[in-house]
Amino acid sequence: MNSIPLYLNQGTTLSLDIDATQRLRIERALLPEKRIPLHHVSRIVCSSKVNISTGALLACMKRGIPLAIVEPSGKTIGWCFGVRRTENSLRELLRYALDDPTWDTHYKLWLANQRLAIGTQVLLLCQVPATAAARANPRAALCNAHRRKHQQPCGQAVEAIAQLAQHELAAYLSRESSDPTLLAWAKPGLNLINDLGALLGLHAHTDVHHTLALHADETLQRWALQRYERHSAHWQQRIAHLGVAFEQFLREHWQ
Repeated sequence: MNSIPLYLNQGTTLSLDIDATQRLRIERALLPEKRIPLHHVSRIVCSSKVNISTGALLACMKRGIPLAIVEPSGKTIGWCFGVRRTENSLRELLRYALDDPTWDTHYKLWLANQRLAIGTQVLLLCQVPATAAARANPRAALCNAHRRKHQQPCGQAVEAIAQLAQHELAAYLSRESSDPTLLAWAKPGLNLINDLGALLGLHAHTDVHHTLALHADETLQRWALQRYERHSAHWQQRIAHLGVAFEQFLREHWQ
């Protein structure tokens, strides 16, 4: 059985624990308790209102299962990544690159080029004219297009889907680099999860623009999760493409 993500939402989930047979024990409000073998879980996205036991947290860390903790609004509070593998070529590349004084120059240029390329792609997929102004600020052009189509603001819907994508991206980067400190704390002001997450989040505009029906305010998170899972194969492909592009960038300059 392939491992799958586990989403523990406020209201339906009360607590997360682990039993003696290495199964996650999920206590739910007004529903029977649920148990899931730990090796069936790829990552966990958990509301900050859910009580997480120390045993469950340690078990996830030992297995390298990333856990993201989010506020009720969907905003990420933080991540727990777990164990590090001893050898990983991407980790060594990234560590070497971050020590290079030319890192900032190369990285900012690569980031700008990626933003332009992905933004232009999303503009075309949403049938928004890729004018110079739209390419310079694709988010504004896309949000205006969503509003014209759906007759309501769509910024919250885009952000909700983008946050879910960032959680999966964080898990991907953690597995590939094996060292969370390189992703967010290696240099002052550098957070690769946020930077690459912002690039990835541009794709959320495509999902929002082509949806048939938007959410009611009280069901935003549920709607976003359903929409994200419905297109999970597309998101995995987008994350893989971004990961390959980032690794190619590192190899081009530091291998």
